[in-house]
Amino acid sequence: MHSVLFSFTALAGLAAAKKCMNATVPVTISARTGVFGNVAVPQTNLEATVFIQNMTQQGRNFSQIALTDYATTAGTYDISAKFCQPDNSNSTNPTVQVLTHGIGFDKTYWDLSYNNYNYSYIDVATAAGYCTLSFDRLGVGNSSHGEPRDEIQSFLEVEALHALTMMLRNGTYPGVNHAFQTVTHVGHSFGSAQTFALVNMYPEISNGIVLSGFSINSSFVSSFMTGGNFMLANTNAPVRFGNTTAMMIQELVNASPLADYLTGVDLSVIPPGQGLPNGYLINNNIEALQLLFLYPGYFDPMLEVLGEQTKQPVTIGELLTLGAVPTMNNYAGPVLVINGNGDVPYCGGDCSATGNPMLPSIPAGVKMALPKVQASDFMAYVQPNTGHGINFHYNATAAYKIIQNFLSSKNLGSKY
Repeated sequence: MHSVLFSFTALAGLAAAKKCMNATVPVTISARTGVFGNVAVPQTNLEATVFIQNMTQQGRNFSQIALTDYATTAGTYDISAKFCQPDNSNSTNPTVQVLTHGIGFDKTYWDLSYNNYNYSYIDVATAAGYCTLSFDRLGVGNSSHGEPRDEIQSFLEVEALHALTMMLRNGTYPGVNHAFQTVTHVGHSFGSAQTFALVNMYPEISNGIVLSGFSINSSFVSSFMTGGNFMLANTNAPVRFGNTTAMMIQELVNASPLADYLTGVDLSVIPPGQGLPNGYLINNNIEALQLLFLYPGYFDPMLEVLGEQTKQPVTIGELLTLGAVPTMNNYAGPVLVINGNGDVPYCGGDCSATGNPMLPSIPAGVKMALPKVQASDFMAYVQPNTGHGINFHYNATAAYKIIQNFLSSKNLGSKY
């Protein structure tokens, strides 16, 4: 068996001992999706606010109220993905980690370039000998976008994750000359929920899973929705998500007092907006981002600015299917749940406040939904001085090493 998986020019930064390949990967998928005919797609920011108010009202399930039917959604979608392997790897039986990001981010969550990749999860994973596949979920980044209510939903995205995983297992992932025998899955937040759903539907698909920013306690998700003050993405960031072109920006600048200050600046390099339709929402501002993802005093303020500049939208269809997580899971393999101690959406800001002396942390409660997982194969860890967006904190790499050590302890590392 050849140890070299692929051959190409390294895309990594100077400090990163990894080789990476970007690809647009078509996946042909089909899923049973909800038809939410009892809720209109928000057309204004005020209507987006009403939608969130409906979603967060206690004592009722608005997703169930909005649901009028089910349909089969099928098609071929493009997934923007990044495959990385250790530089100079000599593994004959490598393990690949499939990385699924959450709401508000894209695949760069796993490979933050800030401060010379000092916060890169992929750097730590590849240094430990793993290959990684990160990707933009449907509706995000450079992957396919679609109708925001009845198409881009969790159900369809789980099938995209399944398709990518099977490519890795079958040796059909573009440009990678290997069929992986050992595949693990690492998720964050909504990406963890999709990982959790994936292994319930396909219990043999993963040799081990890591659920970061996750719990089965949904009591606090409404805090996430209201705290984000969600708006239409195409009005909140029109240059990125509207129909704005470089020519339009140049005309606006020329007609403004800024014209003299920007003389000689080439605005033609600004990429065109994605033209997202109404129904793609986004957290309002940097203050909302901090509330949702960051633990005060334990992050670099400039990384927070980067998070605001690169924030990504969520569809109302995703929010309507956010709770589509199995209450009992068929999976029987190793599971690590890792949360920041100040995680807002899944711990209410304090992962130790369980109200149950027999339950050491809220993440530990996930074991109750995994009856087939042996106690020795389950671990819950609370990362100190950390919020929901673990990768954006000063001590992120400590959490990364917990993950690598857990996988290694379950004999899921690359073999040499």
